[in-house]
Amino acid sequence: MGLRRPTFRSATAFFLVTFSTAFLMTIGMRLTGWFTRAPIISVEQNKGLGIAIMIAVMTLAIGAGLRRMEIAELRSALLGAASVLLALPLSQAAISQSWDVATTIITLLGAVLLIAGLLVSLSIEQRKEGQES
Repeated sequence: MGLRRPTFRSATAFFLVTFSTAFLMTIGMRLTGWFTRAPIISVEQNKGLGIAIMIAVMTLAIGAGLRRMEIAELRSALLGAASVLLALPLSQAAISQSWDVATTIITLLGAVLLIAGLLVSLSIEQRKEGQES
């Protein structure tokens, strides 16, 4: 069997953290209504949304609890979530040939996570340089 248990745990933790981060960022962007119109939702839909958010937060907690992430894994999770948040709206814009405010906001959130991931990468490089000295 090619997969060892710690490797599988690490991969699972990485996926859960990345997925839940991208999901929560997208939901949060839509609900704020700061840059787009906030959706008008019924009480039933509001309950469903609340449950989805609670599940996403539990998924994030489970992913973080499965195994403490090293700095390189955190970088990978941030970059993975950034890639999702950048790819989805850009692919929708390419297919629909339209660019709206929501596309811009989700793309900007992806860029924020990309910058965070790159900053974490810089801290990894600084740690390596500090250890070599």
